[in-house]
Amino acid sequence: MATDISQRTEDQTCFQARMFRAVKVAIVATRPNGQIVYWNPFAEQLYGWQVQEVIGRSIIEIMVPGENQQSAEDIMGSVRAGESWTGEFTLKRRDGTHLTASVTDSPIFDESGHLIGIVGVSHDLTAVAKARLELQRQVQERTEELRAANESLRQLSANLVQSQDEERRRFARELHDTTGQDLTVLKIDLAFIGREANKFSPELARRVSDTNALVTHISDDLRTMSYLLHPPLLDELGVASALRHYVEGFSARSHIKVDLKIQPDFGRLADDMEITCFRIVQECLTNIHRHSKSAKAVITMNYENEHILVEVRDEGRGIPRERVSELTSGGSGVGLAGMRERVTQLGGTLEIKSDATGTAIIAILPLKHSITGA
Repeated sequence: MATDISQRTEDQTCFQARMFRAVKVAIVATRPNGQIVYWNPFAEQLYGWQVQEVIGRSIIEIMVPGENQQSAEDIMGSVRAGESWTGEFTLKRRDGTHLTASVTDSPIFDESGHLIGIVGVSHDLTAVAKARLELQRQVQERTEELRAANESLRQLSANLVQSQDEERRRFARELHDTTGQDLTVLKIDLAFIGREANKFSPELARRVSDTNALVTHISDDLRTMSYLLHPPLLDELGVASALRHYVEGFSARSHIKVDLKIQPDFGRLADDMEITCFRIVQECLTNIHRHSKSAKAVITMNYENEHILVEVRDEGRGIPRERVSELTSGGSGVGLAGMRERVTQLGGTLEIKSDATGTAIIAILPLKHSITGA
């Protein structure tokens, strides 16, 4: 019986020894003081030291680069206190080259619970570390490419907005200076024809008068269209005067009462700031007229802490919460997207607040050096 038990124990010990020699991870066992007592074949392969060269020597001396030895001492101290440690650690080979390894160090206790040694299992992560660094490099490259692409898109968008404003300004001027003047001449001629026609045919004179009234109506619509495209007061007197004139016309057309709050000495802003402030108010009032069903709107524009604040508030039915979230995250219609783009180009922010009492659009634009006169 004793012989059988002894044989089984010997077989088990032999099996364990063969297993430690066969595994493709480095297994190193030390005494509690770090003196190496076991070094399996894969440790020879991974670290370059033969077993006879390391037995009895300090594991820190053999495997740890100088700059990491204090960290290794701290880890050994934790393991001696009964705690296992797992992590990535930079180790060194016999030829002095370094490798990143995944390491697990565990304490070994005897039957009475006394610490008798430490076993460390490690495998090479150099390929993984290189792959990680390469992935990080590629991510940085793609991030930079994406940043450059976004910057190009922003610049393209800015150029498109600027081109659109210039085209609107040119078209508005053409309507006012050319077509508008032609309609004025036509009205004068029709008035003359009407007076002459009245001498021969009152019916013909009435028709001419009706035609003249139609031309007057077309002329008025053309003047309104020209102003909506680009108000001449914006260039001549600034955004405050342009808004006062625009709001007056909007209220007359829409029958929506608009309270415009701008300090009397508001002054002038740079062209890009003025056109942005005007377009924000214009778009907001258009949305109020089309969607809000509000009978009143309040516009506030003033200076606040080196910024321009533009707020348009109504007392309408509000915007559903999910729609506000969609608009806030950038999913919006063309009008609001255009507002957001203009504000972003100037380094500002656009905020939407809405509930059952109404909706407020708040734009905050940094002044920087945009004031051109006061």
